[in-house]
Amino acid sequence: MYVCVYDKKKNTLKLVPSAEKGTVFALEQAVKEYTPSVANESMFGSGEGSGKVISAMDRVQMLVESFGSKKKQKVMESRAANKVNIHSVIGSDVMMKSVSKQAGISAGNKKGMEEGGRKMENPNDVAYERARKNMLPPFDSNADAPSKVYNAQSIAATTAWNKTSRIVDKVLAQKEDGTEPDWIAALLGKKGQKPQSILALLKSIDTAKKSASYRIKVVFFLFLTLKFYAKIKRRGSIEGTSLDDCVSSIFIPHEVGARLLELFTSTMDGKEAGFIASKAQISKLTSYALILYVIASGKEMKAPSINQFCKDMRMDPKEASLHLREAGFVVKKNGVGDIGASLSVPLKFPPPKRGKRT
Repeated sequence: MYVCVYDKKKNTLKLVPSAEKGTVFALEQAVKEYTPSVANESMFGSGEGSGKVISAMDRVQMLVESFGSKKKQKVMESRAANKVNIHSVIGSDVMMKSVSKQAGISAGNKKGMEEGGRKMENPNDVAYERARKNMLPPFDSNADAPSKVYNAQSIAATTAWNKTSRIVDKVLAQKEDGTEPDWIAALLGKKGQKPQSILALLKSIDTAKKSASYRIKVVFFLFLTLKFYAKIKRRGSIEGTSLDDCVSSIFIPHEVGARLLELFTSTMDGKEAGFIASKAQISKLTSYALILYVIASGKEMKAPSINQFCKDMRMDPKEASLHLREAGFVVKKNGVGDIGASLSVPLKFPPPKRGKRT
């Protein structure tokens, strides 16, 4: 081992053996206006034989105090100041018991947790399940029928669903009394192009059945969601001085627009006003739309083909298949190239994806 002395003026480097003549050179570094929070001792505490082991965080602290820049040391000092000792908080015992109870972990059983009907053996699986719940609509993993797993009404929420229902009920009433024979055009609007997948769904519904009203409401809410999707996917944001301005630019009912903005966007920061959607939020919107399409296809939760719907969304069917599989659907391709999706119970999600070892 050598001590290296570099002379800037002469541009020379002198190597001196550290044990030359029995002398060991000890180097120390200090930064003004900084008080170390860890004593600069050995990495084993007060001595090699003391038995006291310093934590990994304290070791990092010591390295920063010895060799770190002034800026880095201030960052470490700020982090230390932000730490909270749980035992110093009033009612900390109650808090810890509440957290343990909510996590489902007891002192005598730390082998795993039960979530969504499957045993979680490690924190990664738990985190994956939580991420899935954030990306998917509310679902019932214990449902005894496919139609009970996902519910369009819970996706739309009360206000938006009531608005959707009133519009559909009015159009169906006009169809019954003969004032509006072309009820599909009256529902979707007589101007502009309509998604072919939406038209096909509405034409496949027998309005004489009791379940027709619900299915039509799901299809209409999906139609409004597609209009929102086209707007947010194209620009990534919706600008406006107020919520009303933003919803008006999409040309959908206010209640529905407010719900979709709440689910799939965030408010803009800075000078610009409006809403912006991240890639994760657009991905979430895609999953919701695909699930709504299967719900609208019938009570059996089976869609014979998602191809046309993918064309209307301008999305790769392979990407759509991945979204549906993550939601618990079985996706298959038939001999003529149609990709179908179906849901069965008990609900089963695919296992977490494992990265390849390098």
